[in-house]
Amino acid sequence: MIPHQFSTQRLSVIHWKDHLAEPHLRRKLADDLAALLTPAVLKNLPPPMQLRDRNISAWIEARHAESDILLVRQGTDNELIGLMVLAVDTESDPPPSVHIGYLIAETAWGNGYASELLKGLQTEVSSGPAMRLVAGVDRDNPASARVLQKAGFKLWTERCSATTEMYVCDVG
Repeated sequence: MIPHQFSTQRLSVIHWKDHLAEPHLRRKLADDLAALLTPAVLKNLPPPMQLRDRNISAWIEARHAESDILLVRQGTDNELIGLMVLAVDTESDPPPSVHIGYLIAETAWGNGYASELLKGLQTEVSSGPAMRLVAGVDRDNPASARVLQKAGFKLWTERCSATTEMYVCDVG
């Protein structure tokens, strides 16, 4: 259900499990994440996803324990420009739900990478079994809400809260 890799015209997206298993790749990933996870990138994320005391190792372990993480690399130079977070909701009614999130490096903002990443994910899972993609967006992050809307996600009003808008897209 969760893709372990896919690519788009400009992006290469791959599960981080191989990077976590190899000590030298893990160190390189930690260095890359230290640069990527700036306060501006983390600003609109929920408290559990915040980086406490710049402890990258603890952040990696927490994400690894709760979800599947895909590394988003720019195709031309293989630079890490983002992450996609995918978490299967095992308690959802059919079709199964996958909660998605994405982080894009500040240096890559405004280049359409988030839209391309979402479209790539949708293309990758569209030929598989039916599933519901669910995404939450902080109300203070209208740019991310627009990305979801452009990708065909619809506002799921009954799941919205005072601080978070929820979006849904059925695929497969």
